[in-house]
Amino acid sequence: MAISSDGFQLEMNFDSSINRFRHCLDNGVFVMLIELNTPARDTDLSAAGARLQEIEYAISNINEMPIGLAFTDKYANIASWKVADYATCLSKDRRDRHVIYISGRDTTSESQVDTLNMCAANGFFNVVPVSGDSFPGENAKDTRKRSFTESIHLLHHIKNIKDSPFFPGCAVNPFKYTSDDSFTQYFKLVKKLNFGAEFMVTNFGWDMMKHHELRWYLSSRNLHYPSIARLSVLTPEKVEKIIAGDIPGVHISPDFKIILENELKYSYNQFESAQWRRLQLQAAGCKLLGYSGIQIAGLDSPDKIKIAARRITEAMGEFQSFNDWTNEYFEHLGRAEMAPYPHRFYTFGRGFSKPYAEGIPKMATIKEPESSSGEKFSYKLRKFMFPHADKQNSHEHLLTKKLLVGCRECSYCRLPLTQYVCPEHCPKGLANGPCGGTRASGECELGGIECIHSQIMRLAVWRNQTDTLEENYIGPAVRRKLR
Repeated sequence: MAISSDGFQLEMNFDSSINRFRHCLDNGVFVMLIELNTPARDTDLSAAGARLQEIEYAISNINEMPIGLAFTDKYANIASWKVADYATCLSKDRRDRHVIYISGRDTTSESQVDTLNMCAANGFFNVVPVSGDSFPGENAKDTRKRSFTESIHLLHHIKNIKDSPFFPGCAVNPFKYTSDDSFTQYFKLVKKLNFGAEFMVTNFGWDMMKHHELRWYLSSRNLHYPSIARLSVLTPEKVEKIIAGDIPGVHISPDFKIILENELKYSYNQFESAQWRRLQLQAAGCKLLGYSGIQIAGLDSPDKIKIAARRITEAMGEFQSFNDWTNEYFEHLGRAEMAPYPHRFYTFGRGFSKPYAEGIPKMATIKEPESSSGEKFSYKLRKFMFPHADKQNSHEHLLTKKLLVGCRECSYCRLPLTQYVCPEHCPKGLANGPCGGTRASGECELGGIECIHSQIMRLAVWRNQTDTLEENYIGPAVRRKLR
C-alpha cells in the first residue's frame, strides 16, 4: 500500500478492516482532529446532524492531511444528547477516522460500558474515556452530590475484552507548575497506559515548553506512545472565560493574560489573524516536537476548518527546522513569561535545547516531596486501626472511621490502597490519581484544599511505594449520595 508524504493516499487505499486513525498514528502520519461538542438536549438532533454532515463533507475534501472528528461528551452541557447517538449522523464508511470521548460525569461504570457498546455497534472504535469536569458555578458540595466514574475503569474493561477491536486513548494535562502537581499527573498517565491506553491527548495549553516536557518525560520513561496536542482557536467569548479562570485545568500567566486582553481590543479581523498565527505556531511546533497530531477546538464551520487545514499546512512548510521554529516562537511571544507566576516548575528545566532527547533526558534538580509530621502520624494511626479495611465489610469500624477519616460509607473501603487517605475527600471521589483540573498552585479546581493526590504521593515517596501510583488498579466504589 503506497502512502504519500502528506498521507493523502491513506484515504484511497485503505482496506475496510484497517482502522485509519490508528494506522496514521502507528505509521507516523500527522493527523488533525476537529473537536465538536455533543449538542444540548434542547437542540433538534436532526438539524444538528445535518450540520455535522456538512462538516464531514468538508473534511472529506481536504487533501492537506488526514482529518477526523473528535466528539466530546458532557463537556459544555450536562443535559446533552448521548455522544454515540450524535456521532451516528456520520456516514458509516468513514467512522474509523473519528474519536469518541466518553465522560464519567453523572454516570456509572455500567453506563459507560453501555455507551462503549453503542459505539462498537455503530462502528466507532477510537475512544477516550475521561472522568469529566466540574462546571462553572459548581462548588465542592455540588460536585460531591454527583458521581464521577474514573476513566481508568473503562480502560481496564477494554483491556480485558478478548480480541478487543477498540483503540483506546487517555487524557493528560502537562500544564502543571508545581512539582507535586506535575508528578501526580504523570503517575496517573503511566497508570492509564499500563491499563490499556494506547495514545494520549493533552489538555488545552499555550506553553510550548510544557508540550516539550511531556515528550521528554515519555522518552525518559521509554514510553513510545502517540500523543496528540489539544489546541484551541480562541474567540473573544472564550478569551474572557479563560481570563476569568472558568475553564478547569487551563492556566495562563500574567504576561499571556495581558497579550489576550490586548487582542480583545483589536478589530475583529486583527483578533482573528492573531489566533490563526498562534495556531500555526503551535501546530508546527507540536509536529517538530514529535507529536502525532493535533485536536483543535473552536472550528465550528466548514469554512473555518478549510482555513485551518491550509494555514497549518503552510506553517509546516514554513518551519523546516526546529531552530527556525523556536526563533519565530520566541519572537512572537516577545519577552512574555508563559508560566503562571509564582508557579514555574519544569521537570527538565526551562528552554528548548533540542526537539528530541538524546539518550535519557536528565531531570532538573528537584527537592524530594516530604510528608509533614502530621501526615506521617495520621498514616501510622490509620494503618494501625484499619490495616485490612479494603477486605472487610465497609461498615466495620464505621464510627472510628468517621472520627479519624471522615468516612462517607462507600460500598467498599479503599484506605489501604490510597496510603490511608480517603479518596472521598476528593470532590469527584477519584482514587486512582488526580483529574487534570487542578489550579496552578496545585489546589483542587474547586478551591480551598490541596489536591489529595499530592498528599498520597508524598506518603508513597516516604514509604518507598511510588510504584503503586502507576501499577495498582483501584476498582470503583459506590458513593453514598449526599443530601
